[in-house]
Amino acid sequence: MKKSKKWFVLALVSALCLGLLSACGGKNESGANTGGAADGGENGAEQVTLRFMTWDSGQTLQPYQNAINAFMEKHPNIKVKVESVPDNYDQKLLTSLASETAPDVFMAWNYPLYVPGGALEDMQTWVDKDNYDLNKYYPIIMDYMKYDGKLWGLPTTYSTRAIYYNKKLFDEAGVPYPQDGWTWDEFVDTVQKLTKPGQYGFIMTPDDVMTMQPYFWSNGGDMVSDDGKTVEGVLNSPENVKTMTFLKQLYDASSKINSAGKFSTNNGLESFQTGQIAMFDNGMWPLGDMLKEGKLDIGTVTHPLPEGGSLKGIIHTSGYSMPKSGKNKEAAWELIKFMSGEEGIKIITADKFAFSPVISVDEQNGYAKDPYLESFTKELEGTDKLIASMRSEKWSQAEDMIRAGVQAIFYGNADIQKTLDDASKQAQAVLQ
Repeated sequence: MKKSKKWFVLALVSALCLGLLSACGGKNESGANTGGAADGGENGAEQVTLRFMTWDSGQTLQPYQNAINAFMEKHPNIKVKVESVPDNYDQKLLTSLASETAPDVFMAWNYPLYVPGGALEDMQTWVDKDNYDLNKYYPIIMDYMKYDGKLWGLPTTYSTRAIYYNKKLFDEAGVPYPQDGWTWDEFVDTVQKLTKPGQYGFIMTPDDVMTMQPYFWSNGGDMVSDDGKTVEGVLNSPENVKTMTFLKQLYDASSKINSAGKFSTNNGLESFQTGQIAMFDNGMWPLGDMLKEGKLDIGTVTHPLPEGGSLKGIIHTSGYSMPKSGKNKEAAWELIKFMSGEEGIKIITADKFAFSPVISVDEQNGYAKDPYLESFTKELEGTDKLIASMRSEKWSQAEDMIRAGVQAIFYGNADIQKTLDDASKQAQAVLQ
């Protein structure tokens, strides 16, 4: 009897010790929960609830929700709570990062804005830990995930931009549809032929400086150096003077005639959908809805090129990131891998919602052969530059100086060379 009691006590002590060791092993050095989050959802795994923050809402949120639902089915021990923040996203994210209350996983696009605070997790640590293959992604997309020499996220989706056109308005004007490889001169001529009182051939607004970058790039110019530090001698180059001369002609051909060109991207899209604009520059996001509605007979074409120029499109993309202060990093990493990997991204990019940054899935989707999406895929092929805002944390202030200069050129017919010289000096002072 004493012997049995002795063995019972020893067994109880052993069980308690194992329990304590297991509990201690449930957190990593940063205090993040690790137990059960990466076990693929085995029975008995620790239950974890992740907060996932995105700027998407409504229909644009649904593809991501579909992928999250699939993830939770695969990982029954991990629940994902989606937090949709369609307004003031950057401000709310920065506030939560500073107060260490940020969601476990969040979408991020402007890493130069987020990184300086020191609150983002370096994702390279997790990539190395799992020997995660980054070669599955387009290299230029991965460049958008980096800043200051470090990796801050894995890509969500991407879209380039192309020119949408309303076939009915072209037919009514007797103007042939534009073709990939068309020239700047052909673009201006087409805009003029499609412009009349109450109808715009194209909208060129000086407010959205970012969308002008493909025109600068295709003519051998840029707005800032690759390292994001130099504007003088770059923005005011001879190539950019030529490009700005073309953009001013484009503005005068349509926007100026109708309403001084004071349009935003959103109301420009609305005007295109109601037949007031014959051509419109945008990403692929509105395409699916327009095709489903079937109200417009539309086509798409690549951006026009200067003589001897090459096609270099803008890329819109974002990443899945997590905060350095996160308490559920193992589970968060599993979610990020799923959403950005082959299985999740195939769900998200279904139904022509967006392009896949995973090359194999992009090829499987076959969007390069889609008559509506072919132009968008061509815009990616020659792209080798990041948009200016991804090169410097101070770019938004510098861009304000450039925007003021473009407005003076468009609205006030200011001398192009002198205005770009002045804007270059002002923007350079901001970047110092």
